[in-house]
Amino acid sequence: MLKNRTNKKVGRNDPCPCGSGLKYKKCCLLKKGPKHRDLKNLYLQKYGIRLKEKEDIEGIRKTGQLVLKILQLVKDEIRPGITTDDINTLVHEFTLKNNAVSAPLNYRGFPKSVCVSVNEVVCHGIPGKRVLRDGDIVNVDVTPILNGYYADANRTFFVGSPGSQARKIVKVAR
Repeated sequence: MLKNRTNKKVGRNDPCPCGSGLKYKKCCLLKKGPKHRDLKNLYLQKYGIRLKEKEDIEGIRKTGQLVLKILQLVKDEIRPGITTDDINTLVHEFTLKNNAVSAPLNYRGFPKSVCVSVNEVVCHGIPGKRVLRDGDIVNVDVTPILNGYYADANRTFFVGSPGSQARKIVKVAR
């Protein structure tokens, strides 16, 4: 939408803002603006956005696939009796084994490779000695960096057999 100098919308029959004296529809309405030769540079300078190349998108996709594998591993291993630090170790070792690093580790002092939030902890829980019990609700948030590309996702898991109240809370939250 084109606006004139007073920031009012310019209609088709209004005087053209270019100052020609013609109606907008007869003057500049159908003219195409200049094409920026270096669109990538324009977006970077004007908005701070780096436009992605095909290889960038492929790198992000591969990192996203790693996220899915990590969350599947957690799903397969989570059970009553393990600690949140056990989950951290599992995720950390799997991430390294796949030639990636964990973004949360040492980010602004965060001491672990994954965020593990149990029950009342809303998000970004720090893994530790807490033992998971039957019926716990656990959210695991992973962010690997693979070849310089980040991907971030989280998933909520039930430990063992959750009660009806726990199922209801998770259903409402989704």
